[in-house]
Amino acid sequence: MSRAESVAVKRREPRSSSSSSRSSRSSRSSRSNNSGSSTPPVGVASSTRADAGARRGWKRHLEGWEPGLVAVFIAGSAAILAVPRSVEPAELPLPLADAGALARVRDADTSRAREAEELGLDAEVRELGSAVRAFGLVDADADHTEAELLAARARVTDVVGRAFAQGDEAVLRLRAYQLRAFVREVRRFEATGEESDELRELGGDFLGLLRRNGWLGQGGAAQRGGGEGARRVAMDGVVLGVLFKKRWSAIVGVQRDPFAPSLDEERALFKFLLARPLAAARSAQTLPAPPEQETAARLTQAGGSGPRAPAAALRAAEARRAEEQYRLKKIDELAALDPSYPRHLARGVTLYRLGSFMQSAEAFRSHLEQHPDGAYTLRAQNYLRAALERAREEQF
Repeated sequence: MSRAESVAVKRREPRSSSSSSRSSRSSRSSRSNNSGSSTPPVGVASSTRADAGARRGWKRHLEGWEPGLVAVFIAGSAAILAVPRSVEPAELPLPLADAGALARVRDADTSRAREAEELGLDAEVRELGSAVRAFGLVDADADHTEAELLAARARVTDVVGRAFAQGDEAVLRLRAYQLRAFVREVRRFEATGEESDELRELGGDFLGLLRRNGWLGQGGAAQRGGGEGARRVAMDGVVLGVLFKKRWSAIVGVQRDPFAPSLDEERALFKFLLARPLAAARSAQTLPAPPEQETAARLTQAGGSGPRAPAAALRAAEARRAEEQYRLKKIDELAALDPSYPRHLARGVTLYRLGSFMQSAEAFRSHLEQHPDGAYTLRAQNYLRAALERAREEQF
């Protein structure tokens, strides 16, 4: 490097240093300005947070409320369900039949009836069928004598052995064929109001049974107490079939399997009998009047009051008592066939209706002891409380 170049460099260095200093100061000033634009002063930041809180307002107190509300609802529901309340025992538990099982029984009967029609029946089996029909005609005659009925039964007994010698299935086909004819004649009676000879042969005094028990009604729905003009049968095809099978077995004298009704058929029949008990036929007109000295006390016990004469009101109350007594009997019979039926609960409801409140409470308590957890537990607890309240009222 020449001397002139060296002097020139030394002269330029101070200017370069000064320029760098100015550039550095300018850069710091720029950063300071930029920093000021992103970080406001303390007063400005506080104002911003206050504005945001004001915009949220009361909503900030409800943040996360949904889970809490669900928990409160569940706890409240559990408390309500856990504490029984007094409920009048009004609903009698009815047996539930398996619809699928009933359909299989119906299909089997239909198939057997078709086989009897298409393939025919053995002579010995047809002879039994004729004897059953002859017995039905005697039974349907209101003026028949005991001797005539015994003679008709003896004819059945004479031929039943030869018929069963052909096998159970052959006799089952006969019964299915007669069952189909019986149901057909019942439906014909509903349509025309006329009782055919075949209906009397296969059902005996079946229409008399319906009338006596109020199982015939007018129009589209059967009603209690149907008169001579009523012809709508109260029961459905399943119950009709079970009643026929039971009567047929009683005439023939065979109660064993496979002639006995299935459990689900029994359930269907008992459901009908509990809902429409036989004792309904004991109307106020057919019950004898009680002694006059008993009328007032028994009317009070039965809760009878109103514009009717005391004797008529008492007869009606006694008819209701007869119905409940009949239900008690059927409840025990059903429970013997079907252990799953809530016998004690049903007895508790019926005893409550009879005014036996302490016995009713004992029945509800027995149900709860046997079924502390189950479909009827809460209902039994509510009914028990009502029965105990009524029992205490009677004591004071």
